[in-house]
Amino acid sequence: MWLEELNKELGKLKDDENYIIKICEKIRETEPKVAIEAYEAATTFVRENNMVTCAYPWILYNKGWLYFDSTDFKTAITLYEEAYQIFKENNNIDGQLATSSAFVSGYSVQQKLSKAIEHGMQGIELAEKVGNYERLTQIKGNLAALYMEIDEYEKAKELLDQIVNTPRVYSNAFKVTCYINQAECCNHLDDLDQAIVYITKALELAEEYTPKMVPNVLKEMAHIYATKGCYVTAEEYFVKSVEMAKAGGAQLYLQDALLYWAELDLVQGRYKETVDKLQQVEEEIEKANSIRNLNKVYLNMSKGFKGQGNYEQAYTYLEKHMELEKQMQAIRSAESMEMLNRKREEEEGKIYKFLYNQAEALNGVGQNILSNLDKESIFYIVAKEIQDLIQADIIQIGIYNEEEGVLNNELSIEKGQRLVIGPMSIVEDSFWAYSVKHKQDIFIKDIEKEYSRYFEDFKEYLDKVRKKKEYVIETIPYSLIFVPIIMKDKVIGVISTQAYKKNAFNLKDLSTLKTLSNYLGIGLENARLYTEVEFASKYDMLTKVFNRKELFKETTQMYEQLKESKNANRTLCILMIDVDNFKRINDAYGHQEGDRALERVAELIQASIGEKDRVGRYGGEEFMVGIPDETLKQCIQKAEIIRKNVEKAVITSVLGIPIPITVSIGGANLNTKKYTLEQMINYADKELFKAKNSGKNNVFVYHQEGTGV
Repeated sequence: MWLEELNKELGKLKDDENYIIKICEKIRETEPKVAIEAYEAATTFVRENNMVTCAYPWILYNKGWLYFDSTDFKTAITLYEEAYQIFKENNNIDGQLATSSAFVSGYSVQQKLSKAIEHGMQGIELAEKVGNYERLTQIKGNLAALYMEIDEYEKAKELLDQIVNTPRVYSNAFKVTCYINQAECCNHLDDLDQAIVYITKALELAEEYTPKMVPNVLKEMAHIYATKGCYVTAEEYFVKSVEMAKAGGAQLYLQDALLYWAELDLVQGRYKETVDKLQQVEEEIEKANSIRNLNKVYLNMSKGFKGQGNYEQAYTYLEKHMELEKQMQAIRSAESMEMLNRKREEEEGKIYKFLYNQAEALNGVGQNILSNLDKESIFYIVAKEIQDLIQADIIQIGIYNEEEGVLNNELSIEKGQRLVIGPMSIVEDSFWAYSVKHKQDIFIKDIEKEYSRYFEDFKEYLDKVRKKKEYVIETIPYSLIFVPIIMKDKVIGVISTQAYKKNAFNLKDLSTLKTLSNYLGIGLENARLYTEVEFASKYDMLTKVFNRKELFKETTQMYEQLKESKNANRTLCILMIDVDNFKRINDAYGHQEGDRALERVAELIQASIGEKDRVGRYGGEEFMVGIPDETLKQCIQKAEIIRKNVEKAVITSVLGIPIPITVSIGGANLNTKKYTLEQMINYADKELFKAKNSGKNNVFVYHQEGTGV
């Protein structure tokens, strides 16, 4: 972040100190050297403006992560400790939970697992007490990484699965981390196909939302392919990972990539390359006191030197490795690890019970949604269920139109009153837009404190809301949940509940909404497919007018109604319409252009007839129109309108070349009590033949006296 821009951003703190969270997020996206300068400038500003109770500890916390990423874990812990004390003294719960989660990571990588577990347990207890589920999942995620530090991959995977099975209220960066860790666990547990699934998801998400994490994803991708024996592919990913980590100054990612790359060299007997890579990271890892990585360095250095015939060095590193292995074994069997294992099992029991109760509660409504094929009915079922289960003042469902970039508000209920709200753009700052663009749930207990995670200017947001007059009463909701409706990994809409009081919703409400969003997504997809199938059964898929079968059904019904009338003079006009020289169009411009021409002709016919008339594709380039109860003069006029509209229409090819098109029309306007429908069609066919043989682009209509003129 440039200094000028930073100063502008810091000025916003005078209105709201919590905006420092957004500023720090932006700083963390910059290069390490730039970030250090930015944090120093921010620290000076907040001290000068006496913002030491809120803004300052958040700077310390984020600065700690900068040192963590550069593998200076000792400095990171010092900064976390200072931040934690200030947060605690000022009863800033979110700050305490954020630093508790950071402590778990900082102490874990140094194998100070007792301290990591102590902070993790305290954080879980506090997060559950206050209902801060985002921080709760972060702490659990870091505890899963703690298991990985001591090679307990099965237990780490169990904890990660717990996180996945609970309603997710975390950032895309956390999702990426979870996917990477799940992939690494599966890799070590010999489930390589699933590992590829997880790491592919991580890469897609990182490239779209968190590009700074891409080197870490590529490192794990390479590691998995190396395990699979795909050495060339693995090498390619390692090269990319190292290049990107160096370019971005990501020291932690660089160390990890070189460590795993050295293992690949070792497997292939490239002992010199193994030692060279490990020597690049050995000193820094020793400084960082990362026992897990140091253990890998010592073990593989021993193997590398042995492969080179340097047995003295090999033995030296083997002894170092064995010493660290003893330390890790002691850590694995420590009382604190037993406590963590018990907590993990206890949490797993809670989650299974929670999920079971949730499934029981919503099973009936789910079946009701899935068995319904009408969109409006589905929305009504979902809204009623939300009203019964969640204490919400506002319920809204928006369906996403990707082409137009808007959410169409399909349902909006406030205090039991159905409201009509227009489309919402996903370009403008809003929670709706954020949920769509990030494919992410939003769970807010107090909008004034939490808005900065999603957009920058709260006053501007309030002004927009009030100008739009989206709400019935003169206030705004303070508690909000937004859940994207996702089908086949694409957002098709968003479902939201909102309440005017703070802290109105809990994890159960979020889970309920997520479950309903899943049912809603499947229900809407079923309704869409049913509509498509129903449409395809009645309409020609190219021209969008009735297909031959439905055309005859509709025309027969029309004919029977006219025939059964007490009035003896009811007539039906049949028009047979043929596109002139259609084969020549296909030959000259291609079949795709021919299809486009047929589509356009169908549109023009539809636009030229009345609501009670029926048009369909009779076959090939021929259409049929049924016109009930009109005079011969009126029928001829309609036929002429069709002919002229086609003749004067500007139809151009994809390349912009004009395509001249005309139609020939034959018709029959006959009494329904004297003629069968088949006879009418035959007469119209004969007239069409005359029109074609008379130079084309003509109208001929057969009639008998008594049918009216």
